[in-house]
Amino acid sequence: MRLKTLIILLLAAMLVFTGCGHKEKPAQTDPAADPQGETAAQQPADDSAGAETQEPQLPTMETSLDAYPLEAATDDVLVLVNKTHPVTRDYVAPDLVTVEHCDPNVGNADTKKMRKTAADAIEELIAGAKADGYDIVMRTGYRSYDYQDYLFDSYASKYGEEEANTYSARPGQSEHQTGWCCDVGVIGVGLTDFDYRPEAVWVADNCWKYGFILRYPADKTDITGYIYESWHIRYVGKDVAKYIYDNGLVLEEYLGILD
Repeated sequence: MRLKTLIILLLAAMLVFTGCGHKEKPAQTDPAADPQGETAAQQPADDSAGAETQEPQLPTMETSLDAYPLEAATDDVLVLVNKTHPVTRDYVAPDLVTVEHCDPNVGNADTKKMRKTAADAIEELIAGAKADGYDIVMRTGYRSYDYQDYLFDSYASKYGEEEANTYSARPGQSEHQTGWCCDVGVIGVGLTDFDYRPEAVWVADNCWKYGFILRYPADKTDITGYIYESWHIRYVGKDVAKYIYDNGLVLEEYLGILD
């Protein structure tokens, strides 16, 4: 009996000894669950989320302020021409082309022209207005120094130079001479009668879509030097036009040239 008990105790001790040395086999990573052979912890962190997004740089005027008064025409679409930044009689806009949709009763053959880029844009604007139910035409685009001299003298002789200079530019001070701007209107309707018409409202609200700005808004006369002109729009390109429209600026403010 004692021998049988001893044998049982020895067998139990052997089982305990062999069990203590057993180690569980580590789990295997399934290659199919990680095709690149990397766990999530091993993959490099994406630091692009922390990078700052830079806004695109908008263009500004390329013409040097030291070059005024400008004698030679420039391709600078943002060239500033106003009462303090004039051009000379020799400044003749290049690449002028005739705009198809013009008022036949206004101006002459030259004033029906604009620079090619602006001419294409005004045709798009007129087509856009037509699609929305408005019949808009270009009245005058390019004006030479001598033509502007004739216009200003006509107004000054009737109303005096001081009053004329609130709505008509002296020769050399009109951006019409650059070929980048134009007056728009409705056939048979005078310029001042264009104010507040549905067509004028459409132009003010939509011209930026085609690269134009309303050049002389009613609330900026202290900066531009001219009364409100609902008809006078200036081509500056779509990006700049949108920025100016969104921020309620005029060209002088956008360029930072206020003197």
